[in-house]
Amino acid sequence: MCLNMAHVILKKAFNDLTKEELYQILDLRLRVFVEEQKILYADTDFKDQKCMHYFIMDNHHIVSYLRVLPAGLKYKEHSLGRVVTDFSFRQQGMATTLIKEVMKDLKGYPIRISGQLYLKDYYEKLGFKTVSDVYLEEEVPHIEMLAQNN
Repeated sequence: MCLNMAHVILKKAFNDLTKEELYQILDLRLRVFVEEQKILYADTDFKDQKCMHYFIMDNHHIVSYLRVLPAGLKYKEHSLGRVVTDFSFRQQGMATTLIKEVMKDLKGYPIRISGQLYLKDYYEKLGFKTVSDVYLEEEVPHIEMLAQNN
């Protein structure tokens, strides 16, 4: 997937995010997870402050995003979370591009995710393997998946 020239991957620690970027990140997560997917959960889990934030902007708006949790914060391995793309920008490979960038940056370190079950095949194509039974997280079926990331 070749990103539009205007689409650049940005990587920032929490303290380096601008107020506008943080607001847009929270808004995007709210629109997709709460409004679209109807998941009622506490998005502000106080983990963002310890994460690296990867995102793609289009016309000064964040359209795809994920956060990287350091090893030991949620799992013993690094972890991806809050993987989200604005509805209007889906099927363009943006989330895949972000995940591959993280995997490149963390080469040699395993990455564990708690993925929504319906995305199992998607994550398998990126090198993740199922390592748990199905469980409910915020009333949504999830599975833990691990990529050795060698």
